[in-house]
Amino acid sequence: MGTRKKFNAAEQELLRANPYTEKVTENQISFTLAFKEVFWRLSVEGCTGNMALRKLGYDPELLGFERVHNITKRIRHAGKSPEGIQPAPKSRMRISREQFGAAELEKMSRRESERRMQQEIVYLQQQMAFLKKLMRQPEDADSDT
Repeated sequence: MGTRKKFNAAEQELLRANPYTEKVTENQISFTLAFKEVFWRLSVEGCTGNMALRKLGYDPELLGFERVHNITKRIRHAGKSPEGIQPAPKSRMRISREQFGAAELEKMSRRESERRMQQEIVYLQQQMAFLKKLMRQPEDADSDT
């Protein structure tokens, strides 16, 4: 369940002023890769999540307990992973069924509808590749024994 703390307009502007803020909305904040790397280094040096956030120019009270906890947990998990700290993945465009209703397609330009369909095809291909990989895993495990 997500955090209930919402940022008002003044808080959003304050957060945007920090160079480590990538994006902020009423409901969420995204951090730059530099923030994540420095936060991880501070964490390794023994700083708590609150201490690291203060050193990086954020007020933990403004962010809220749950958000601070989740930021700390995610960055520490990423830092310990073999891949290390990574930039945030680019969001995939998920196209709802409603967007591709006949009436909706008629409203779109041909170029826009083609672009959206191509994105949906790429997304579905990624899903298929992932599912095939999952289906092959038990076979690979059986062949090891």
